[in-house]
Amino acid sequence: MKDLNLLYVFEAMWRDRSVTLAAENLGLTQAAVSSALKRLRQEHGDKMFTLVGRRMEPTPYAVQVSQQLLSALDMIRKATLRRAPFDPSASRRQFTIRTRDVGEVVCFPQLLSDVAQVAPNIRLRTTFQPLGETVAGLASGRIDLALGFLPSLETGIHRRPLFTQHYVCVVRQGHPYAGRELTLRQFKALDHLLVEYSGSGHQVIERALLEAGLRNQIRIRLPQYLSAPHFILQSDLVWCAPSSLAEKLARFYPLVLKPVPLSLPEFEIALYWHDRFHRDSANQWLRDIVTRACQRSLGVHHPEETINSINTN
Repeated sequence: MKDLNLLYVFEAMWRDRSVTLAAENLGLTQAAVSSALKRLRQEHGDKMFTLVGRRMEPTPYAVQVSQQLLSALDMIRKATLRRAPFDPSASRRQFTIRTRDVGEVVCFPQLLSDVAQVAPNIRLRTTFQPLGETVAGLASGRIDLALGFLPSLETGIHRRPLFTQHYVCVVRQGHPYAGRELTLRQFKALDHLLVEYSGSGHQVIERALLEAGLRNQIRIRLPQYLSAPHFILQSDLVWCAPSSLAEKLARFYPLVLKPVPLSLPEFEIALYWHDRFHRDSANQWLRDIVTRACQRSLGVHHPEETINSINTN
């Protein structure tokens, strides 16, 4: 590639799928990015990115050469030591974080407030992708961080533990067992609500319920968390939920939290990012401000950062 600046434009388009966002994140005009795209297309003899709906999606050829182009840019950055400091107060960048609605409820109100104080023009976006797409998104830069309980998210990934959680039973105020101890026998006699997702570590709840012989007592399965309280309030269902989410929801809904009479392990909420962006100053800033926001939301101390130096093959 004759003009190395085109690599930066390709990376931005690959990440943002938008000429407008790519221009903002590169500090260029839209006309400059459009011109660079034209030169990219001329050099490769391919459209590279084409409009699909509202997004500029890569062509099959662009997908084919993406790893070589992005790897070449990484090599250039390492060779020239181009690690420009990130200035959040001046940035107009949009950061994308992969999380479920539980992460949005527990951490993001505080995160948005913290970001607004130090980086008023930075925008946040959440996304929820299957694990395979999450790894690919982290590797390409389309996703900056993943937040949650994702023990199987490993390939080429760094991890920072944020806090440890446990599960609680959630019932409505006025439930027959709201004011009494919920024994294992009573727990087994109740009907259950289950929030499920195959890529999450929270599958442990379903396994525990099935091992307790409660397959037929799982009356409803939901893919997300935030509709669950509405079912709980209209029934005698019991819901095993992460404690941080349950405590937040109990501030707004008439819910009662009780210990789970099953042996369920504690679990760790963590931040995840790809090795390609481990030393990227913008990603480092984002990791730190997300960590502090989660600390302030839950009143916990940040454990020492750990790194999974996993095989990237």
